Amino acid sequence: MGTMISDIIHGKTACLVLNGQLEDYDYIREVMDYNTYELIIAVDGGANHLYRLGIMPNYILGDLDSIDDDIRSYYEASDVVIKKFPTKKDETDAELAVWMVEEEGLLGIDIYAALGGRIDHELANIQLLYYILDRGMYPRIISEREEIYILRNEEMNLKGSIGDIVSIIPVKGDARGITLANMEYSVEELDLKYSVTRGISNVMLAEDAYINVRDGCILVIKNIKNK
Repeated sequence: MGTMISDIIHGKTACLVLNGQLEDYDYIREVMDYNTYELIIAVDGGANHLYRLGIMPNYILGDLDSIDDDIRSYYEASDVVIKKFPTKKDETDAELAVWMVEEEGLLGIDIYAALGGRIDHELANIQLLYYILDRGMYPRIISEREEIYILRNEEMNLKGSIGDIVSIIPVKGDARGITLANMEYSVEELDLKYSVTRGISNVMLAEDAYINVRDGCILVIKNIKNK
C-alpha cells in the first residue's frame, strides 16, 4: 500500500501563483477560497492575477519584470513582503518560491497560472512537479480546466465529478502495478511503458476515484467535465 497523499498535505499547503494564463477568475477565486493555505506566494507576474482575484499574498518574489506598474505600486504600499532577485540567475522564479515553501516546512504546494502562454514555460512548470516531489513535498497544478497531480509509488483518492476525464501518463520511465477504480476502464496491476499513450482519456464513474502506482512515477491529469 502506498502513501495516501490527501492525508499528508491536509492543512499544510502553500499556494504559488505564476504568470501563466488565467481567464475565469471567479472559478479560481472559489477554488482558492475552498482551500486553506498556510502561505500564498505571488511569483513575479502572478501578483497581477492575485490583485485581480482580490487575494493578498504573503510574499511576492522574482525579478519583478512582469508586474504591472500600478499593481507593483499598490503592493509596495502594503504589508506584503517583496523579495527581488536578479533577472540573470540559475533558478527560475518558481524554483525560488518552492525553496521558500520548503523552508517554511509545508508539505503541499498548489500551483495556479502554470499553463498557457509559452510552451517552454508550460512544460517546465509541469516538470516542476517532479522537482517538488523529489524535495519531499506534494504538488498539484490547478487551472480552470484541469488539475495535474504526480504520484511516485503512492496512492490517492481523486475527487471530481462523474464524467470527468482522467489521463495517466508515465514519467521518468515505465510505471508498474497501476490500479484504477471507479473509472470506465478500471484496472489492477497494469504496467505502462514510458511514452505509450494507453492511459489517456479514462472517465470517472463516481465522485471519488482511486489511483495507485506500485512502482514508478505518473502524472494524473483530471480534465474537468463542465469547463
